[in-house]
Amino acid sequence: MSHKLLKASFLTFFLIIAGIVMYVMFISMSISGTVLGMNGENFIALNAQSARARVTHPSKNSSLYYQFTTNQRTHLMNRINKNNGAAIQATLRILGKHANLKKEVPYEFGFLYDKDGEAVIGTGLVKGDFSDLVKEGKSAVSLSMCISDSKNLPIGFFVHGMLPYELSEIRIVDMKIGWDKSTDVNLYAFGIHGGNVSDISGKELDVRDGAVLFAPSEKKLPLPKVLVGLKPAQTIGTLENQKTLNFYYGNEKLSVRRSYSQNSVTLQLSGFRAGYDVLEFAEPSEILSAMLVGNDKKLNADKNGNVYYPLVTDLGMIVHWPEQKWRTADYELFEWEEIPHVLFFDFANYDIQNDFLTRLAYFAEKAGYKGTLVSDEFVATHHGYNAHDYKAKDLAAFFTVAALNNFRLKGRELLLRDILVKNGVIIAEQDGTYSEGTGAVISFSRQSPENLRWQFLAHESWHGIFFTNESFRHKVSIIYNSFDDKSLEFIKTFWETQSGLNYDRTDEYLMRNELMAYIMQQRYSYIGEYFVSLAKRWSVNQNEPELAEYIRNTQASAFVEAGKELNEYAFNNFGLAAGRVHLIGRSYRD
Repeated sequence: MSHKLLKASFLTFFLIIAGIVMYVMFISMSISGTVLGMNGENFIALNAQSARARVTHPSKNSSLYYQFTTNQRTHLMNRINKNNGAAIQATLRILGKHANLKKEVPYEFGFLYDKDGEAVIGTGLVKGDFSDLVKEGKSAVSLSMCISDSKNLPIGFFVHGMLPYELSEIRIVDMKIGWDKSTDVNLYAFGIHGGNVSDISGKELDVRDGAVLFAPSEKKLPLPKVLVGLKPAQTIGTLENQKTLNFYYGNEKLSVRRSYSQNSVTLQLSGFRAGYDVLEFAEPSEILSAMLVGNDKKLNADKNGNVYYPLVTDLGMIVHWPEQKWRTADYELFEWEEIPHVLFFDFANYDIQNDFLTRLAYFAEKAGYKGTLVSDEFVATHHGYNAHDYKAKDLAAFFTVAALNNFRLKGRELLLRDILVKNGVIIAEQDGTYSEGTGAVISFSRQSPENLRWQFLAHESWHGIFFTNESFRHKVSIIYNSFDDKSLEFIKTFWETQSGLNYDRTDEYLMRNELMAYIMQQRYSYIGEYFVSLAKRWSVNQNEPELAEYIRNTQASAFVEAGKELNEYAFNNFGLAAGRVHLIGRSYRD
């Protein structure tokens, strides 16, 4: 193939001349190998300095040009077809020491295309200025540009730079848009049209080009997500005044509370009312990175409309998640970002939730039924709970007993089993039984009123932490073992006798877990009021009049004192608080 540079990269007289020089070199030289490669093969260098992958005298020649091998182009095409796109990422490293650069020192990165047997520079370019890099005290930069169409595949790539530099790496990566300044090498990622690094202020991430790159070929494909990296928190403030960062997206405001345990935030675009928009940061100095990336294809609903893998998110996004953006009509499935391996189901209504979980509820928790599998007729006429929580051990036991007894589970129960296995919550053994994996399951339903959904979210999610965090369980055990005897007897009797609860009070693990969750399901200032209100119920006074009077007379002080201790532990370890299991609060823009 003959090579001809049809378009100069810089709009300067100097580089027009450089382009003419490159044209002469393309015609006169033979194609050579290079020290750089990809997929086990070296690129084809199109000039001598490209073979060395470095520019030492940019005033003479500032450019490196490369062609992909046939195998490399095939690999790139396959990656694009598999993932609906890909990107090429180049890393440029400055040679020598340069300080106090007082003028612009531009660099560029782009693709080469074949046009009638001639090598043509594409219209999309990534541009930047080495002097900006030097001002930041860094010596290298990574640049990424997307390719979304395998039918218009580049034949190679090029870089230019007006400071001595080397091209230290080229690789195929997934499509992404954004920036990352969390390491020694800044990364700037652009869409198919390229862009200017100097235009990235760190104050916002414009993801509107994502509509072209990540537009789903099928409606069931979830929208992409934004990964936001935060500076490690030196302090998170106090329970009364927690440090908060403010993000804006569309007409929504996100108040992101800081936590010592979490330095990143995953924002699923499917969770917003707006589509592709601009994400703004009110405190840009606290943001290290912001990158729009695609979700794994395994998150798609299958041909039967079933969803097996969760969307990672903060729980504060779930209550108002647009139901029209669910991946399947029956439920949406999430994973709690701060507490990994805790799966969260939001069901469309109670009937669907009952099909998934009612038999399990009686097997795992209901007094008089624990360890047994109730019939389909029983499930059809009995209610489990309006919200659920189960640890991995009980889930494995449920499906093991069903397998050993050849008990025919319903379709949605089998779907639950498959979801748990695929996510490692339970492990399928070769003998047909199941063992405990890692994680837990919690759920609620869209049929519950919003105020109860928030309460259920808190109550069930504290169970999720209890199931998966040994240190938290230890803290709860200390409080439980020293709890006021009369107050403990009051709440145990309440759980045992109230219609619809029927907790097994002989299960100490359950009792500790529920005591914690009943305390932590509302804000600390409401704890005393909540338990006093329980003690005023007619049914409670019928079952335990003396204990109810004791709670009223003491103003539920035992529960309040335990709540204070648990609240402080939750804040210091998770950034959470009584009545709040989310770090992200949602509201409309002012």
